[in-house]
Amino acid sequence: MNHSNYVDRPILDFSTRLVQCVHIAQDYICVINKTNFYNKPIHRMSSKIQSIFLLTLSALALMIPALLNGYPIVYSDTSTYIVSGFELETPFDRPITYGIFLWITSLGGVSLWVPIFVQCLLLAWLIRLLILRFLSFGKRTNLAAFLLILLLSLFTSVSWTASQLMPDIFTTIMLLTSVLILSSNGSYSRRIVTGLYVIFFLAAAMHMGHLSFNVAFLFTILILRTIKITQLKALIPLRPILILMVLSFATILTMGSAFAKSRNAFFMGALVEHGIAKKYLDENCDSNQFKMCLYKDSLPQYAWEFLWEDDSPFYTMGAWKETREEFGEIIRGTLTSPKFIVLHIKESLKATADQLVKNKIGDGNGSFLQGSLLHERVQLYFPREIVQYENSKQNQKALFQLNLANNVFSALVIISLLVLVLLFFKKDERLNQITLLIFVGILVNAWVCGTFANAIDRLGSKIIWMIPMMALIGLIAIGDKLYSSRSR
Repeated sequence: MNHSNYVDRPILDFSTRLVQCVHIAQDYICVINKTNFYNKPIHRMSSKIQSIFLLTLSALALMIPALLNGYPIVYSDTSTYIVSGFELETPFDRPITYGIFLWITSLGGVSLWVPIFVQCLLLAWLIRLLILRFLSFGKRTNLAAFLLILLLSLFTSVSWTASQLMPDIFTTIMLLTSVLILSSNGSYSRRIVTGLYVIFFLAAAMHMGHLSFNVAFLFTILILRTIKITQLKALIPLRPILILMVLSFATILTMGSAFAKSRNAFFMGALVEHGIAKKYLDENCDSNQFKMCLYKDSLPQYAWEFLWEDDSPFYTMGAWKETREEFGEIIRGTLTSPKFIVLHIKESLKATADQLVKNKIGDGNGSFLQGSLLHERVQLYFPREIVQYENSKQNQKALFQLNLANNVFSALVIISLLVLVLLFFKKDERLNQITLLIFVGILVNAWVCGTFANAIDRLGSKIIWMIPMMALIGLIAIGDKLYSSRSR
């Protein structure tokens, strides 16, 4: 018995069925385009109009959680982003970019539905471009992209992240854009490539952690290009890597103020969570007059408690501005001592592993009614939507079955990993190379979040959905080849 064929058969059958669904759905669209309700011929929908129509439907599919909620999903930080955009003032702890995005796309306060539609539309377009790298459906490609996005929206965390008024979705937009640019190999027009570079820069400027992400991601790609077995050198030229690196550092122009204001605070929060701060203070407080020594035995357990709880030592010491120099001195001390460098590496690996398994949706999406800053600012800047905001399922504490959803999402990620392992042996070079880039991005995200901030579910759920995406694309691509060969 040929065991490899036996193992592959269920995957191949499922792939073929997926492709057949695309063809059947396309046939229905063709019938609708040819005939009206009175059986009179009508002009066939042009491919461009059909593309726009299906792209819009794809964006709406990504908005399903918001539509079911009755309002975009919000987070406590949404309040800061709203006020920064409308007051044009950079916060202490984040860049102003996403705030300006909210101000512009909400049309200066008309509606917060528009920003999530724009970010969902952008994501849908990028996923469609990725699908074009693998499929040869012709006009059916738009439909294939819609069906794939619908499946991802229903069975992964992507729609939850895309439906939030947070810059989290721009991490995956940035990664997708990077992958498309690096693997384009001349397959896109100059206009599309230019657009991708613009999107990359805007996405990179949305969050301060994106600079660390991009440097680590691109540096890793440079290393992998030198390893012959990956064959990435043939896929990825050096020029786009250098351009992306330059654009990444150029985002400092938009984030410089936030970097200056919050320098050292986030990393210190990570050192507190990892236990490094406590060990360093225990050894050095006798010879140094750090203010933090007064609190070394009562430091919070988690970074988010250290940075955001009102009774945290961080605020007692003077918060962002007053702690900058002392935190910098402590951080430098831990990074220049061989003993603590080893501890940094150990804790970084533990935090990365911890972040990789934290991928649940709903993290921090509580109720924000009267008395909260978020309610106050929605009422101030979006008064016409305040009733809708208050009556959302999130604010009425009637959110969906998140535990069930998270169990389904987790199971699909595990199944998708197994599928990708099996697809690896099909030796589709392009699929394996792009999947490798996605995996590098997921690992880098876990390392950056876990090492320099904190490991929380929200930061994992924003990117883990890309594993099922690649598994589905791989299955559809194989099914497409089988269907085409049988049709000849």
